[in-house]
Amino acid sequence: MSGGFLHKGPSQESAAPELFVLRDDKGPILYAPLGHLIARANEPAVAAALAYASDHDAYGAMSADEQAVVRAFGERGFFKNRAYPQHERSFRPTQVTLFPTNNCNLRCTYCYAFGGEGGGNGEPITTMDLRCAQRAVDIIAKNALERRDEGDGTHNFLVSIHGNGEPFCAYDLIQEIVWYAQDVAEELDIPAVFNAATNGVLTNEQLDFVVANFNSVNVSFDGLPEFQDANRPTAGGKGSFAAAHHTMCRLSEAGMGFGIRTTVTAAMVDSMPAIVEFVANNYPGLEQLHFEPVWECGRCKTSSNAMPDSDVFVRRYLDSLEVAQKHKLRLVFSGARQDVLADTFCKVSSGSFTVTPTGDVTACYEVSYASDPRSERFFFGRFVPELDDFVFDKNKLAALSKLNVRNMRYCDDCFCRWHCAGDCAAKVLDGIELEEHHGSVRCQISRALTLNQIQRKLDWKPQEKGGTQDAQ
Repeated sequence: MSGGFLHKGPSQESAAPELFVLRDDKGPILYAPLGHLIARANEPAVAAALAYASDHDAYGAMSADEQAVVRAFGERGFFKNRAYPQHERSFRPTQVTLFPTNNCNLRCTYCYAFGGEGGGNGEPITTMDLRCAQRAVDIIAKNALERRDEGDGTHNFLVSIHGNGEPFCAYDLIQEIVWYAQDVAEELDIPAVFNAATNGVLTNEQLDFVVANFNSVNVSFDGLPEFQDANRPTAGGKGSFAAAHHTMCRLSEAGMGFGIRTTVTAAMVDSMPAIVEFVANNYPGLEQLHFEPVWECGRCKTSSNAMPDSDVFVRRYLDSLEVAQKHKLRLVFSGARQDVLADTFCKVSSGSFTVTPTGDVTACYEVSYASDPRSERFFFGRFVPELDDFVFDKNKLAALSKLNVRNMRYCDDCFCRWHCAGDCAAKVLDGIELEEHHGSVRCQISRALTLNQIQRKLDWKPQEKGGTQDAQ
């Protein structure tokens, strides 16, 4: 299913129809992303469709066969006017991501945040003030209640525990946050949902608390013992595989579904299929495996880790996908999401409500220190103890709202633009303005894997005897 692609679309000024021509070894594919419409066709049929999409008056000069082709595509909706996706404009969050601490019990060799070392900028190790966390919970719970009563589909509020360190290094604080949110949920009669990201180096007491209180967990784990121990050593320089393995076995035994996020370095890339096989065989509770190529930032700049070649990553990812499907395991890469239509990669454009240990509010997980030059763009508020409340900068929120693929001219003619939605703003806009954006090495990966998702849908066939074939 490998193959190159050629994309063509109308100007950004036209909302629809938006048609792209992709090509692989089987020939042209006509793709209308806004309608999730895909068709294989020969070159004359594709040419007729593009001609009609660009100028409806061209229909009269077409041959009978071309007109028939245009009618067939039209009946299937390829020329239907469709609105562009649009992120939420108002800042009324019903979820918050709390970074309890920047302390960490590991010293991962590629950590973007220099966990446990003050972001690499000498900032102090800090634990979030409890009142800051409580006030954040108050805000999202109140918004969720109001939005539920307005009938917008909101049914709960979400508290995510994450960090620029290992959040469970502040275990006592996490307990207080969860208990407080549960009390608020009971008082307001609206459910609270909890999820957490962790490195998996947890005590049995912490694991018991997670199983009893959290709805989902994502574990950062590099898949095979040799990679885990080399890339993710403890603060004392020992391996962390045994502890992370214990955590995932405990979660599996408890019947708690969880995900794994594996950072792939150049040294690991050829082992991706073996990683899938290992985690699928060892952790029955695993629901999703997320492969992400290492991004050269943070400690990665001072270690021997390197980003894998994009072509090699794509090939090994596709090999891994076959293994994952055998085990009925969901495999993902963040930039390849053909089923998604969005104008922003994450919630950055609507002001993702993420609170750092110092009480700063950032729109991006990866920008969590005031000393980070990118904080000028992504920080838009902070908790003020004297006011016992958060203060938000409306001008910063307005500027963040513009960080979406509609304003990335480089993406105008890319068939992935409503799927990857311009990719991670912190990565592709590192220190530059929107008009300077010219993509990144991740674009090649996103396009190749999204094309593969399209090809798989085209080639999908129901199994005999009423079964279905996985078309992930």
